[in-house]
Amino acid sequence: MKRLADSISKYISSELHYNEEKTEILSYGLQILLGTSISVVSTLVFAYFLSIFQSTLTVITSYIIFRRLIGGSHYDTQTKCYFMGTLLILSLGKLGEIISLTATGVSILSILLYVLSVKATILWVPAGTEKKMIKNIKTRKKIKIEVIILLTIWIIICNCLNSISISKYLISSFLGVFLAFFLVTPLGYKFTNLKLLKS
Repeated sequence: MKRLADSISKYISSELHYNEEKTEILSYGLQILLGTSISVVSTLVFAYFLSIFQSTLTVITSYIIFRRLIGGSHYDTQTKCYFMGTLLILSLGKLGEIISLTATGVSILSILLYVLSVKATILWVPAGTEKKMIKNIKTRKKIKIEVIILLTIWIIICNCLNSISISKYLISSFLGVFLAFFLVTPLGYKFTNLKLLKS
């Protein structure tokens, strides 16, 4: 993956006359993009054959929407990230298929998840690693506000769908959001064997 990203970034850099620093940044971004794309596609292929495609798609979508903003822990190698990420997402996709709650239960769970997610946002978002950490106070505050707004919109949509009895995949969405915010907590960093960096 790194070799492919390096080759593409060198070609683009030569065309656009980028310096070495910009080339490295481009290569890193391409590695993330390619790795994520392959991981998502292969996970959905597995989910299709396991008959959990729709719930898994819901988990992935909900996870990515928040993950891109809040950051969080990563495994130290792409191989670990791929296999553990695939296993986690498929497991949550399966849980989303088998867990069944009443409308009241879904409402209670959504409120609980919202409160915990807002608390995690205030305490740890945006989360990072030694290689990537946002330290600017204004930028951190802006991201926190954006995340809380997004959470609020998401919870309103979920409760509207629940109120009109369209709640089949809400549990899957909850699981995806839970995973995203879990990975910004100290426990999430321990789970991936990375040290939590405080702001």
